Amino acid sequence: MKNVRLYTLLALLLTAGGATMHAQEPRRFFERHYIDDLIFMNENDLLVLGADEAAYVAIYKVDENGELINMVVLPSIQDNNSLRHLARFGDGSVGLFVTKYSNDTIHLQKMTVHEDLSVDTMDFNWVGYDFYRFLAGGEQWVEDALGNYYYSYYVDTLWTSGHHGLRILKFDGNGELLTERLLDDPVPSSSGCYMFPTPDMMGCRIVLAGNGGKSTIYNCYTLDGDLNTVAVKENIDQLSYPLQCGWQACFRMNPYNGRTYTINMEVEVIPDPNDPYGNPLVVHNQDVLMSMFDAENFEQLAYIWGITSEIPCTPGKPNSIDFAENGDVYMASGMDKWFFSKSLYIVHLDEDLNKLQEIYYKEDGTELMYFGGLRLSSNGDIFVKCQVAKSNMTGTTGAIFRVPKEAFDGIEEAHDAGFAVALAYPNPGKNVLNIRTVLQNARVEVYDMNGRLVHSQTLTENVTAIEAGDWAEGVYVWKVMVGTSAGSTTLAESGKWIKE
Repeated sequence: MKNVRLYTLLALLLTAGGATMHAQEPRRFFERHYIDDLIFMNENDLLVLGADEAAYVAIYKVDENGELINMVVLPSIQDNNSLRHLARFGDGSVGLFVTKYSNDTIHLQKMTVHEDLSVDTMDFNWVGYDFYRFLAGGEQWVEDALGNYYYSYYVDTLWTSGHHGLRILKFDGNGELLTERLLDDPVPSSSGCYMFPTPDMMGCRIVLAGNGGKSTIYNCYTLDGDLNTVAVKENIDQLSYPLQCGWQACFRMNPYNGRTYTINMEVEVIPDPNDPYGNPLVVHNQDVLMSMFDAENFEQLAYIWGITSEIPCTPGKPNSIDFAENGDVYMASGMDKWFFSKSLYIVHLDEDLNKLQEIYYKEDGTELMYFGGLRLSSNGDIFVKCQVAKSNMTGTTGAIFRVPKEAFDGIEEAHDAGFAVALAYPNPGKNVLNIRTVLQNARVEVYDMNGRLVHSQTLTENVTAIEAGDWAEGVYVWKVMVGTSAGSTTLAESGKWIKE
């Protein structure tokens, strides 16, 4: 009987004052066993790279309603590692690059996918013998404005000797090798390698992470069309130093303003007292860190935390950033838990990295991971993919969520799309209750299971940490209220929080 009264009280608290009820869950636009990446084939149809339960890699053409139009298996890449990222080439076509291994050699192949899902392949007139197969992080490619391709990989002989190096090759549009270069620098390491085009699309930039003594440092090399070094920017994360980590990062150049935007994670490091060489000890990987670098000198202009929590969070993955035509930025990641996340997080920022809105989604009994595809449609809707793992199932399912552009317009619009505009975490928690929202003129109220107000305060920060160490264990109800133009307040979001 006591539990019945408790749950009745909680229900009344959650519905009192017009508590927000989400109209629906975010739409599962398309699902397959696994999804690697997605891109718009035309104005309405998506091209999806994924795999079925038998692990056969395939491409799927999906219409604007999420219905499968056609699919084709790609047998030529079943037993080969692939860069596994769909891209739009300079001529407007879409496809991917494939890395093929055989007999200790490496071959490159370009696949162009047509509207009817027929595939043209182009073999590059090149064979590599010195690649370091056990570390694929150095394999990157970009295309310049003239249709030439740049490709990089870690060099085996340098890695096995303990000295790190990166080989960069330039091919013409027919796959003929034009020039190459060995970037033999003591700084590069396995912490990260990221290649993207220069703003003028006539060369490439490479960010390499390496050991800088007490922490990891990041240097950016700007190369021209002949692979000559034009500029080197050392310690690119000077504003956020030493809290940036390149592992699992995403670097993307914004074609509308030439700036480069990144999403990755923060790493807290301290000297390892048991290491005679003073190498750092990673305390924890946590938080999502977003940064912006200028077009000309690759100076870090600003950074902002995506998630701030004592709970490790899923970092950004490749292709987790996209841009609107006005230069605005959209980023997606996970939060609340390392690797497997409890929540999907999408943020809308202006080109100066000011947050305009952020929305959250979570399912009971569900964990999310591998956020690695975020694409804006021509009408402004967002498509983001991740792997979904439910507690009552083995394995995961790849899902593409469709988020209407209106979800970023206001509270009701976000709720109509199945997203929340405020979130409490970690949940369950112990000593700290974090309330996260970008809502303005807002306040939070927390009630215990007897309906007593235990905490109330104005929200002035993106994340407000509430000390809950003295609270009794149990269930609490939190509410985020926002002021209206008429001077009254309305309930924007509410939920339960469990103190352990």
